[in-house]
Amino acid sequence: MEIREGDALTTLATNLPETIDLVLLDGAKPLYPDILALLESRLRPGAMIVADNADYSPDYLSRVRSPGVGYLSLPFDGDIELSVKLG
Repeated sequence: MEIREGDALTTLATNLPETIDLVLLDGAKPLYPDILALLESRLRPGAMIVADNADYSPDYLSRVRSPGVGYLSLPFDGDIELSVKLG
């Protein structure tokens, strides 16, 4: 497990692992779509994304809930969105 502290757009811009199995989004909600864009190519099939208060990031929800983009996404426990990369 690796935890990166700091501005997500900076800390996730370099030195990413080859594959990512789990992402926890719990910060600036407007950045969720940009963070997903940085990580998306590294998400392995079956990778899980847990997004806290995702309702405050409609662009993020639109992306992970859009048919044909490769995610299974659903609300989980009230204010958490759970998404899984399908392929």
